Amino acid sequence: MQRNLGHLLAVAHERADRWLVAELAAAGLKGLAPSHGDVFAILFQKGEATMHEIAAFARRTKPTTTILVDKLEALGYVARVPSATDARSVVVRLTPEGAALRPAFDAISRRFVRFLYAGLSREEAETLERLLEKSLSAPRPTS
Repeated sequence: MQRNLGHLLAVAHERADRWLVAELAAAGLKGLAPSHGDVFAILFQKGEATMHEIAAFARRTKPTTTILVDKLEALGYVARVPSATDARSVVVRLTPEGAALRPAFDAISRRFVRFLYAGLSREEAETLERLLEKSLSAPRPTS
């Protein structure tokens, strides 16, 4: 059995993170981190989302999601507003300034896909994704 998967995933994550940081800076998107991408992605897709939906989409804890949304709110890119369907609930929406970032995020996203799959055939890329999804969805041993 191979024992270097953890190392390979860590190296891949580090390279991807460095690449995204450079792309965000080159696009003039100051104050944003790669981790904000998932928040923007779900809001670009759905228009608005609860904190629970954002956390599930991003595969992050609610406290981490709160920190991400707090930062985006401080930067003026999102706002928390009362839910139209549940008076007890709050949803997160893009502000006009946040919505204006979509073309830049779409362009970075397209380049990111090319960066991630460089050197892989379509079949290899599909296999890699399928295997990672399988590994991520498998029950975890407790010890």
